[in-house]
Amino acid sequence: MSEAQLILAIIFPLMLIGGIPIYAALGITGLAVSYVTDAPLVFASQNVLNGLDKFALLAIPGFILAGNIMEKGGITRDIISIFRHAFGHIPGSLGLVTIFSCMFFAAISGSGPGTVAAIGAIMIPAMIRYGYPAAYAASVSATGGTLGVMIPPSNPLIIYGIIANVSIADLFAAGMLPGLMTAFMLAGVAYLLARRMGAVMENDKDAPRASIWRLIWKAKFALALPVLILGGIYSGVFTPVEAAVCAVFYALVVSVVVYRELTWAKLAEAFDGAIKLGGALMIIVACSTVFATVITLERIPQSILETFGGVTESAIVILLIICVFLIVIGTFMETISAIIILAPILVPLVVSFGVNPIHFGIILIVTIEIAFLTPPLGVNLFVASQIANIKFERVAVAILPFVFTLIVSMLLVIFFPQISLWLPETLRSLR
Repeated sequence: MSEAQLILAIIFPLMLIGGIPIYAALGITGLAVSYVTDAPLVFASQNVLNGLDKFALLAIPGFILAGNIMEKGGITRDIISIFRHAFGHIPGSLGLVTIFSCMFFAAISGSGPGTVAAIGAIMIPAMIRYGYPAAYAASVSATGGTLGVMIPPSNPLIIYGIIANVSIADLFAAGMLPGLMTAFMLAGVAYLLARRMGAVMENDKDAPRASIWRLIWKAKFALALPVLILGGIYSGVFTPVEAAVCAVFYALVVSVVVYRELTWAKLAEAFDGAIKLGGALMIIVACSTVFATVITLERIPQSILETFGGVTESAIVILLIICVFLIVIGTFMETISAIIILAPILVPLVVSFGVNPIHFGIILIVTIEIAFLTPPLGVNLFVASQIANIKFERVAVAILPFVFTLIVSMLLVIFFPQISLWLPETLRSLR
C-alpha cells in the first residue's frame, strides 16, 4: 500500500472518528495526498476553487432561503390547516397530518432538519397537548422530515446530480413517486402506532371548521409554489437555479404582500439561517473536490470495481451490499458529506453493472434518509427531541418502526426500478 493509499484508507477514517469536522478531514486528506505524491500546492487550491465553480450549486442556498422565508412568513400554518381539515375527523389523525405536512413543506425547503423544525414546532406541542406520548410526537415529526431529501427540490439530489453528471431535473422527477410512496407508507405506520398505543382516538377538535375548498383557496399562494418551481423546470421555462431565485422572490412577495407577517427581524433570521447552512455546505463541497480528485488519481474506484467484480455479477446484490454499507456509514456521517465522499466511488461501480445512475441516485437518497434517524448522528432526532423536550434516547427507540418502513421503501426502489425511472422517462418523451 502506497503512502497516499495509507492516508485514504486509515488516516482519513481516523480523523472522522476523532471528531474532526468533515470539511477539515477532506481538505487535510487532499493536501496530504498531494504532498506525498509531489503534486504542486496549486493543485489543491485550484481544485477547491473548481469545486465551487459550478452554476447548479447556486440553487441550494436559494431553495433554503425560500423555505426559511415561507416559514417566517406564516405560510406553514395554512399548509397544516389543510391537512388537519382533511384528516382531523379520523381518530388519532395528528400523526397523518404531521407526515403529509412535512411532505408538502419539503417541496418548498428541500431540507430535512429544516422541515422538522418548521412543522415540528407546530405539530409536536399539538400532539402532546392531545395526549400523544412525547416520544411518538417527536418520532413522527423526525420521520416526516426525512422526506425533505427525496421530494423535489432536494438539496442532496442537486449535489448528487453535479457529482454524477446527470440531469438535476431528471433526478427531481425520479424522486417524486418514491417520495409519495414513502410518505404514504410512513403515514400508515404512524396511524397504526397511534391506534396500537391508544393515543387519543378522539377527533381533532382543533381542526379548521371551514370547508376544505375555502382552506385551499386561502392557502393558494403556498400551494402554488411547488407547482411554480417544478412546472417551470420540467417545462423548460427555467433551470433549477433560476427556479430557486423565482422561489425566493415569490416567497418574499407572498409573505410581505399577502400574509403581511414577515418583519425585518424575521427576514434577517431567514437570511441568517440560509447563509449558515448554505455556507457550511459550500465549504464541504469545496474541500471534497480535492478529495474526489486524489481518490481518482489513486485509482480507488477502479480497485473497488475489481474487488466487487470478483464477488458477484448481480446488480441487485451489489446494490444491496452498497445499501447496507450506506446505512452503517450514515450512523456517523452527515448526508451531504456521505454523498460527496461516496458518490464518485460508487457511481462508476454501479454503472459498470448496468444500473442507471438516476435510479442509483434515488436508491442512494432513500438509503441516506435512514441516516437522519439513526444515532449517534441522527440530525432529525436531535431537532425533534429538543422541540419535544425529551431525551434523545427515547426518540431513538420510538423511531425504530419508521426506520424499518424506510428500509422497506429502499428495497422496493431497488427491486422495482420503474418506481423511480418511469416519471423522468415519460417527461423526457414529452419534451
